Amino acid sequence: MALTAANVITRAQDLIQDTTGVRWPEAELLRYLNDGRREVCIMRPDLYASNTVHAMVAGTKQSIPADGNRFLDAVRNINADDSPARAVRIVEREVLDAQLPDWHASTPGAIRHFMFDERSPRIFYVYPPATSGQKLEIAYASNPVEITNTSTELVNEDVYAGALTDYLCYRAYSKDAEYAGNFERAAAHYTQFRGLLGVGGSLNMSVSPNTSNVGGQLPRAAALAAAGG
Repeated sequence: MALTAANVITRAQDLIQDTTGVRWPEAELLRYLNDGRREVCIMRPDLYASNTVHAMVAGTKQSIPADGNRFLDAVRNINADDSPARAVRIVEREVLDAQLPDWHASTPGAIRHFMFDERSPRIFYVYPPATSGQKLEIAYASNPVEITNTSTELVNEDVYAGALTDYLCYRAYSKDAEYAGNFERAAAHYTQFRGLLGVGGSLNMSVSPNTSNVGGQLPRAAALAAAGG
């Protein structure tokens, strides 16, 4: 059975002992749920991953589609007829800068390498430069769509009903934190929320292609072969 927004809200109402929605109306809990989904997207962008064929702009600097918040990976070139083409590899930009200082002005061609900096999560660079409309298969994290109806199914977060329930309880108790014990209850639910999501260490690096593609090591060695492909 598919998980809906109403299912999560009902679970939270049971825990905060407000099944009739007197203290925390359903519409308020739905707003909390949307906030929780956005926070899940920040902590676990992989849950909102989309794999798509992306049409690039001319040059080396590229950005993910408008509905995305973080670049995750680049996979391969895609031919004009949509058939798969050459695979691409990650490379560290600083090393490519040292090996080929003029790489931004290189002759366009099939993409061999891509670069990513966690400080600019929507941007990535490609080598050699792309031509306008050239295709590359990429993975990126898309923003969760706002839920306005409690019957909406939670497709991306269906196995994290417990985590979202804890987030709703955290927000509900935070609203009444001046009452005895509610501050501690809110903190406990938020800790449980993070724990159920498996959050730990650096959020940026845990989903960065700079570590995930190369077993946790920065891809310096890949840059040495950039000139020859």
